[in-house]
Amino acid sequence: MLSANERTTGLWVITFTQFALVFMLSGVAIAVPVLGREFGASAAQLGLVESGYIAAVAMLLFPVTRLADMIGRATVFAMGAALFSTVSLVLPLSGSIDHFIILRVFQGGGGAMMVSTGLAILADLYPGPGRARALGIASAGVYLGLSAGPWLGGLIATHLGWRWIFYIGAVPCVMCLLLTLKVLPVRPIRQKCPPFDWGGAVLCAIGMTLLSQGGSHFHDLSGKIMLGVGVLSLAAFVLWESHAKAPLLDMRLFCGNPSFSLGSAVQFISYAATFGITFLLSLYLQVTQGMTASEAGLVLVAQPVMQAIFSLVSGNWCERWPAHHIATLGMGLATLGLGGAVFLGAQSSLPLIIVVLVLCGAGSAIFATANMAVIMGAVSKEYYGVASAVVAGMRTTGMTVSLVFISAVFAMIIGPQALHAESSSSYIEAMHVIFIALTVFSALGVFMSARARRRLADK
Repeated sequence: MLSANERTTGLWVITFTQFALVFMLSGVAIAVPVLGREFGASAAQLGLVESGYIAAVAMLLFPVTRLADMIGRATVFAMGAALFSTVSLVLPLSGSIDHFIILRVFQGGGGAMMVSTGLAILADLYPGPGRARALGIASAGVYLGLSAGPWLGGLIATHLGWRWIFYIGAVPCVMCLLLTLKVLPVRPIRQKCPPFDWGGAVLCAIGMTLLSQGGSHFHDLSGKIMLGVGVLSLAAFVLWESHAKAPLLDMRLFCGNPSFSLGSAVQFISYAATFGITFLLSLYLQVTQGMTASEAGLVLVAQPVMQAIFSLVSGNWCERWPAHHIATLGMGLATLGLGGAVFLGAQSSLPLIIVVLVLCGAGSAIFATANMAVIMGAVSKEYYGVASAVVAGMRTTGMTVSLVFISAVFAMIIGPQALHAESSSSYIEAMHVIFIALTVFSALGVFMSARARRRLADK
């Protein structure tokens, strides 16, 4: 039985690692051009820097969850922290872009081991009152990493060099590893489990890999083919899991459990709709408004500030009111923000841009905390590991789909030309198309979240 201080330490360990995982995605993205110039990398190779990391996390989530059931969640979490930290320290020593990409995939593997077990460990540490607040604190770490990454990564890359993004990012992971070894039960425990589902693991790996690679190469026919095969592979994964004797993802969790099934679906919709906001508005501010990278970063910081604040507030709200109500409120605010972004043009005022960022930041944070409480509260303790992997899987898949969609619209409207001030009209046109589609998609999420609430009330 852990003491209150040990549980608090475990909470901050999970929160810091959640930050580091997404920071290594969003923070590295800002340094990709500099990295490409140093290594002489092609555009396709630079695409693999990000997509290779995402694909590794996504395709290993469910297999790693099964491993955690076999030897213990804390053990797998500690292994992931050790791998992630080690690779983060080695990555800056890469001698070529090929070596860098390979190490990046291994870094994603370590990330998968932490993200698939982190929320489940948190649910174990806080089995009753206080769980929603703990999940809110962990959500604050995720959103700080996602949204502060480009701004903080840009500062580090500009003043210290891109290598220091990895060195600095590894520091909290090393500290968390030491705390994990001290506080959590990391000794491996051999537990009797059903046979490993190799068929499901292979289909999931193929699907997520091709989905991410298809987005990076969407301008070519090969990219479209990879995207199509990736979608079919994921559909085959779902079908396989429905009939497997020992599935990686127990599809029975979704049957007769609207809180879990709709909560998981809305989790995907939320990240698919909102993940690209920072990327799109960063380009908008620099290409059409003529801001420098540092000036744009100061404007964009409005979003992570709102996310950090409302992740904590939402956790407290969930302790007082039904989490479904809070999740629907958050999804609605994010949808309003996306709708406001449709009206951004060449001469839009700074207050309108900040309002969009505030609404999207507050709404997505309120939703994420409440929806995690809904999902984790909809399953029994033995399914915490799978539920944690589903939350992470929906998040990662949503992020991937968001990038794929944005790349596809850019390819169709802007084409292969480089972005500069003269192409600002084409960029604004593409941005409008993207935000209209994302607003409609997010509105669907509001309806589904409200529908889950009504079904719960009817039970």
